[in-house]
Amino acid sequence: MPFLKLPARKGTTTTTTTGISRRAGSGSSSQSFAAIPAISRVSSSPGNTTGSVSDQNEVANSDYAKKCKALMELYRALLSLGADMFFDLPQIAVIGAQSAGKSSLIEAISGINVPRDSGICTRCPVQLSMSSFVEEWKCSIALRIEYDPSGQQQGNSTLIDFCTLSFNDRTNVDLWLRRAQASILWRERPVSDFQNMSLIELKRLKPGEGSMLAFSMNVIQVRLEDPEATDLTFIDLPGLIQNASENEIAIAHNLVEKNIQGAETLVLVTIPMSDEMENQESARLAKQADPSGIRTIGVLTKPDTITRGAIGARERWKDILQGKLYPLHHGYYCVRLADDEERAKRLSRSASEALSSEFFQKTDPWSGFVDRSRFGVPNFVKDISRLLLGMIEANLPKLRIAVDQMIQECSEELEAMPVVPTSEPSTEILLRVSDFCREVKRAVMGEDHKFLVHDNQRHYQAFKAAIERTNPDFWPFNYGSNPGLHVRGGTVGPFDLGDVLKEIAEALTWELPGTVPFDAIKNIVLKSTTNWPASTNKCFDAVFQSTRSAIEVLVNSHFKQFSKLETCIKTLSYSELDACRAKALILIQKLLSHESVPLYTQNIQYFATEKSKWLSEYTKVHRRSPNYPSSRSSSPEPIIKSSYDDALSVMATVSAYFQVASKRFVDHIPLAIEHELNQLFATNIHQRLLDNIMSGSDVPGRMQDLLSEDEDITAKREFLKQRLARLREIQERLSEFSI
Repeated sequence: MPFLKLPARKGTTTTTTTGISRRAGSGSSSQSFAAIPAISRVSSSPGNTTGSVSDQNEVANSDYAKKCKALMELYRALLSLGADMFFDLPQIAVIGAQSAGKSSLIEAISGINVPRDSGICTRCPVQLSMSSFVEEWKCSIALRIEYDPSGQQQGNSTLIDFCTLSFNDRTNVDLWLRRAQASILWRERPVSDFQNMSLIELKRLKPGEGSMLAFSMNVIQVRLEDPEATDLTFIDLPGLIQNASENEIAIAHNLVEKNIQGAETLVLVTIPMSDEMENQESARLAKQADPSGIRTIGVLTKPDTITRGAIGARERWKDILQGKLYPLHHGYYCVRLADDEERAKRLSRSASEALSSEFFQKTDPWSGFVDRSRFGVPNFVKDISRLLLGMIEANLPKLRIAVDQMIQECSEELEAMPVVPTSEPSTEILLRVSDFCREVKRAVMGEDHKFLVHDNQRHYQAFKAAIERTNPDFWPFNYGSNPGLHVRGGTVGPFDLGDVLKEIAEALTWELPGTVPFDAIKNIVLKSTTNWPASTNKCFDAVFQSTRSAIEVLVNSHFKQFSKLETCIKTLSYSELDACRAKALILIQKLLSHESVPLYTQNIQYFATEKSKWLSEYTKVHRRSPNYPSSRSSSPEPIIKSSYDDALSVMATVSAYFQVASKRFVDHIPLAIEHELNQLFATNIHQRLLDNIMSGSDVPGRMQDLLSEDEDITAKREFLKQRLARLREIQERLSEFSI
């Protein structure tokens, strides 16, 4: 049996570790309804519909009556504590079309007058709780505010006492209900504005215009104490309308749909017998929410509108009442309600019930029923009251488990909230700044928050791979003679023998015969190194963004509780990081210029080893070429002829120098970034923050302002405290209850 209610999406179901399903609005019927037997039909003589007074007194004084009283008192206490915000409590929802007789049914059940108009009357849910274990009549009306004007659930409900009426005021209940509804629809105005409004003033209001809502999910709670009442609680929903704007029709439908989706909600559908069953929109909505009909009860109204000649209609409604058509688990009831003339006479409840009983006894086909338990309001109210009590009792064990679990979850969430500072503001801020700067340094050095170092290592590895791809791609043969022969690949080249001989020829000046011009080597090297700035800048930007993101994470971790302080620290940190970035870029540009001209290395041994290795490799590949030892070349005839040996030597020299230069470069750039960007920032940020925060004429006042807690965090903490307190009250009431 599901209890927990959360704002889940329609059509979904979540399950807690205790096995209690949370309300999800799927429309599926609760298994608890299947476990509760259908309302029994007690056979009696045709004239007996309500039972004798002595029988009723005997029941009232029985152990069963005491049990009913205890359950209903617990149920009302849970509702007053807002338990139905957290849990899917059993409830009865009354729905119907605008002219289905729903208002008359509410009046017949409760004995109070409700607002009536030719247009839309009910624009918000009205929860009516009746108690008979009292000595005198009293009616209390309150507003339960759970939704904001946009229809979003606030999390905690606010209960506003609106009025308390004595027996002498009982004829004014409908006026007070109008006032309460107007206050719910127009939340921007004080409640007191509506408590003295006249009926004329109320009718002048225009719901749906300006700041006044057309409908609201917030609830009017009516607590009725009446010795003549039956213990029952139900919620009356706005009537389904047809002759209104499309927007109002949709809102009314959605409001009804939302309130009947709960798996523990019993749906009472008022169905006027003046219309065909197939035309009942309320029945369609109930069927949609409860496809199996296990938690739907049909209440057939207006049987006195069926004329004597409508034999077919009479037989059809008779079949529905007997369950032959459109069967429901708990069946149907048929009630005859007061008409306008009888309401004008203000007949007592007993007088109205007597007229109803006489109607069913004397009117065909109802007079022919041996089972009278499905006729009249008293039978109907007695049965649904017992059904509601059975549902409440059946749900108590799992409700206790659900409350305990939610208290634990709420307590854990509250404990995880940031602690409210107890230190003096200046001390608190300086401590937090010091902790923040210390963690920044540890993150930069890889001692903590290692995600920063891991990110930057990936950027440096990608940078190294990009630089290595600029290694000139030399082919030590003429490509046209052997296109399938290849040594390695790169982004610069390929250069075959003819290409290198051409570079040599174009670089010649007044060199002596047999001398290879240095510019030939330099020009090919520069074809590679001119690609390095793009890869370097890409790496630098990636590291900068990683560092900036890490700073944001750390600022949020230390200061998110205080939005003003968080903004201040973040702004100053970003400003200091930008300053370090500018300095680091200057060094990066210098390192890039170092790899242009002159070409230079003191790593002679490594250079010589690499040149020898590459010359051997290129010579070996060249000699495997099909046109070796031909001196033919695909390049134009140079001014001074150079040999293939010269070209192979240039290839080896460039490749060797690339190895020397690239290896030092892929080390220098990461080290420059780490020292001149990240480590410089980690070194400077503490003093930068202190210089700014501690400056100004009113430092204590500024500190106090910076340490003002973020409103959302304060509100969430207060929300959790209130929720926890409410849940503990619910837990206490449940623990006190025993039958």
